[in-house]
Amino acid sequence: MTKTILITGATDGIGLALARQYYAAGAQLFLVGRRDLAELTSEPFFTPTTYCQVDLADPDCASAVSAFLQAQAAPPIDELILNAGLGYTGPLPDQPPAALAELLAVNVRAPLALTHALAGGQLAPAAHIVFISSVVVSWPAPNYAAYAASKAALDGFVRSLQLEWQDRPVTIQLIHPGATRTGMHAKSGLDLSQMKPDRFMPAEEAARRIRRLIEQGRPEASLGFLNTLIYRSGRWLQPLLEARPNPRATHPPGRCLITGFGAGIGQALAQQYSQAGYAIVGVDNDGAAAAATADAIRAAGGRCQVIVADLSQTAGCQAVLDDLVGGELLAVVIQNAGISAFGHFEKMAWSGQEKVLALNLLAPLWLTAGLLAAELIRPDANLLFLSSLSHHTGYPGASVYAATKDGVAHFARSLGAAGWRTLTIFPGPTRTEHARRYSPDNSQEGRRMLPATLAAHIWRAQRRRARRLIPGVSNKVLALIGRLAPRLMGAMMRRLLYEKIDV
Repeated sequence: MTKTILITGATDGIGLALARQYYAAGAQLFLVGRRDLAELTSEPFFTPTTYCQVDLADPDCASAVSAFLQAQAAPPIDELILNAGLGYTGPLPDQPPAALAELLAVNVRAPLALTHALAGGQLAPAAHIVFISSVVVSWPAPNYAAYAASKAALDGFVRSLQLEWQDRPVTIQLIHPGATRTGMHAKSGLDLSQMKPDRFMPAEEAARRIRRLIEQGRPEASLGFLNTLIYRSGRWLQPLLEARPNPRATHPPGRCLITGFGAGIGQALAQQYSQAGYAIVGVDNDGAAAAATADAIRAAGGRCQVIVADLSQTAGCQAVLDDLVGGELLAVVIQNAGISAFGHFEKMAWSGQEKVLALNLLAPLWLTAGLLAAELIRPDANLLFLSSLSHHTGYPGASVYAATKDGVAHFARSLGAAGWRTLTIFPGPTRTEHARRYSPDNSQEGRRMLPATLAAHIWRAQRRRARRLIPGVSNKVLALIGRLAPRLMGAMMRRLLYEKIDV
């Protein structure tokens, strides 16, 4: 039986090698790329009826691919290989904001949006969905922090979606190639004279190995023994690498920037850091809530500046940077703002899930890069990032949220490896309006950690120069189970959360 296969990023590198091999095997191909069809005449499988030219950085790319398949009366897709990707090599402050946004759009938003769009009826009932990630997700990547964060986000999404769809005949697979001899390295700015890419695995060999892994159908795999060793050792050594403390700060408290400070965790953090002597700069899109929090801080004798901005828009991030120019350098930056979307991934509107990506992932990366580039942060500043316990447990029912929190966690690791004082926080259930709104079961709300308690944990962790924090004994236990027995934890999370969506 002839398979129908769709490959993104099919005009170069691994994607092109896969297209050649599947074409030779007699598959019916549909190929996606950004190059003009007139440039692709050397390959017989690029035709007006098989090739969809689309820029995957475009917010409407998934709709364009779906419409193309409909126009060609394409049969249901048996294999969806989400391979397209962009890279960037160099210090984070040197990465132009537009390039960072494009990288996240192609590497994260596009594969998630395509999965969502095609799941509406254009995938075969027993479809095989393959996400091409990278072994870099298991190690800090100071010279390509945004790229590695994007691949970590992809991993977080896949692991949670696998839990959501485990009762279906669909196979969802995560594959981690290592360094491969493709054109992406030169495009990313990598100094080829230093890396000697001729030592990398040829794209044709990588494609052959990927095809074998697809046939085997394992949920997660790396290419070859060495890449498997690199990937697994990085994951298991992570707690040891992050156990060493941050360097000591050399200056007294100064200004503390907190995003999402109008309510919940952000509000508690503002009160905690104000009491510790910091001048708060609070960012929130809710002007009334932000003003109320600021008034409470001032009434207690603290100092507080409010910036009203929608961080789900890059214009809002830029407005924050513009407001900070000329002021005292920041001593602490706490990236706390975030939202969720809970339900069946394929049934929830994509627009809401896209906003989760923008606020939870693009905004902290974009804002951090901008602060560093504009030199608005003290050299000894503490950079705090709110991830989630989902990083350790998975989050079926909120796969896009899980993606963002995995991406942020990896981004913080890379900044730490670049010499910055970073603290990544993995909160569990917290007693906030946000948690109440997105939880399928609030019957145990009284057992959730209070925001003030969480803020105190975070302050103490910063004081002891910790690099990571899982607050509370019960959260630590859950994280440990997720690490040692991920299948057991996945089953627990599915039963406790996902199976209650329609109850």
